[in-house]
Amino acid sequence: MGTGIVLANMAASPLLLADASRISPDSITPSGGPTSARLSPAGMRESDSRQAAVRRMKGLMVDAGRVPETMDYYKRVIEFCAEWELNTLQFRLTDDQGSAMRFTSVPGLVNHANAFTPEQLKSLVKFAQSHGVDLLPEVESFGHTGYITRSPTYAHLLDQEATGSSEFTGIIPVNPESLQLFEKLYREVAAIFSSTYLHGGCDEVNWGGSALSRKALQTKTRAQIWAEYLNALNQISAGLGKQFIVWGDFVLHKEPEILGELNKNIIVMDWNYAGNSSASYRETFQKVSANGSRGIGAPALSCYKWGARVGTEQLRNVDAYADAYLDTDDHNSLGVVVTNWIPSRYVQNSIWDGFAYAAIAFNEGTATAQTSGFRRFVEKHYQANWNEVWAEVFRLIYDAAPYMKDRETTSWMGLLLPVPWSNDEQLRALLKDASPRSNPFTRIRSLLVQLEPLVMKNYADFQAFGLCVQYLERMFWREAVVIEQAAKKPLKRETADLLIQSIAERDRELAEALTKDWDQGRFPNAEAKLEAVYGLEPKDQLLFQWKRATSYSSSLAGNPDRFYRLIQMT
Repeated sequence: MGTGIVLANMAASPLLLADASRISPDSITPSGGPTSARLSPAGMRESDSRQAAVRRMKGLMVDAGRVPETMDYYKRVIEFCAEWELNTLQFRLTDDQGSAMRFTSVPGLVNHANAFTPEQLKSLVKFAQSHGVDLLPEVESFGHTGYITRSPTYAHLLDQEATGSSEFTGIIPVNPESLQLFEKLYREVAAIFSSTYLHGGCDEVNWGGSALSRKALQTKTRAQIWAEYLNALNQISAGLGKQFIVWGDFVLHKEPEILGELNKNIIVMDWNYAGNSSASYRETFQKVSANGSRGIGAPALSCYKWGARVGTEQLRNVDAYADAYLDTDDHNSLGVVVTNWIPSRYVQNSIWDGFAYAAIAFNEGTATAQTSGFRRFVEKHYQANWNEVWAEVFRLIYDAAPYMKDRETTSWMGLLLPVPWSNDEQLRALLKDASPRSNPFTRIRSLLVQLEPLVMKNYADFQAFGLCVQYLERMFWREAVVIEQAAKKPLKRETADLLIQSIAERDRELAEALTKDWDQGRFPNAEAKLEAVYGLEPKDQLLFQWKRATSYSSSLAGNPDRFYRLIQMT
């Protein structure tokens, strides 16, 4: 099984196959091949933490389940991984929004308009293999299963509990049909992806509302049902020659009693995007290892609290996981994968610097990444000479990145993440608040003008980075200029007319640039570009929301009387 042999046709029960799959992680590389490291006379591998880290997963994640992007883009991500010595690309195939793969074994699922065929994905797997990158598939199997339960064919499998989080859903774990469905999905994925691993998701689950689940909960605890369901999924995965991975939010944190009930083969991928304590993440991993299980660290680049750019604190999140999972000689650590969620949040080619930072942290240590990560990126990716202007740009862009206030946070410092105002209610709320906000992105744009002549390679990526900065600068400008002018009493009618015309013209210009950029690297007919997508917040759809804002400012420019009345009412 460690060499990727499929055991699906063996005449053995799934349970026996699960037991047979208990192989040492030291005999497996991320791509499934044998390692070449020596064994000691006692049979123990001779390695220190640095040597062990070489064999571990060091990877990125793409969120095709939320927003599929083009095959050309995914090939470019694979090439980037190879160039920066990353050996794994986790490929999320499904989520509440739909499936990015057109399954043939289970008709009637909710598919994205641009979902890929099995043949397209097979070709991508071969491309990844040729670059030494393991394409690791993820199929949501408990929570985030709207691609199943939003379909009329399978709506009866929805298990959402009224008292649970309204953000999340779940599939009925005690309905035999659920496991029968995933046996088909897993089998089809296993035939396409050669990876040793199969990720089953199972995070952010809201379940227990169905009649079947309520009946089961009368005789078993939630943790018991959780564990039995994950163990059953693991049996299916093992029967296909795959090692099963699950997210760790419930298994490790929300209902930690699940962990002790799990089959020891199940790999736990721990994620926590709000912290930056390597000691805390190391302690969590030690619980996994002490249980006899294996773990993978999963920090984030783009996550729930960020928009077009992520901040310095998110780099520290990457650092903490790198230290916890790579700076150890515990063979139960399989490595680290940087998650990156919801592509429609950001300009596609504007965040390579964050990926490069993670690669340096994984391969050369977090101290090197912190002191020279962005210099290395500029010199390698742009083939540009590093100087103090570059240093200021990266310091400013990470320190100034606006983000959402955490639910748990009682105080606030920094820039709040706004959504561009696009209706009367939002404009009134902005004018009512009328709090001045700084706009550091104007300074960054001026610095990029100085740096542009230095860029010798990947100039289009530099332009995408500049477009991202322009978006942020324009979003804060249109807020500040309205607040500033509305504060003038009395506000002249001529001034108000010129103001809304200027806003509308700049909005339209940027909308055209963002649309052109999207169409070059993403599908022009993508749902996330054209409509409000199920389960996504306004901040998650940068282009769509900017086009809404453009439409609104254009309507006000065509009816300046209305705009004048709106700002006079404050």
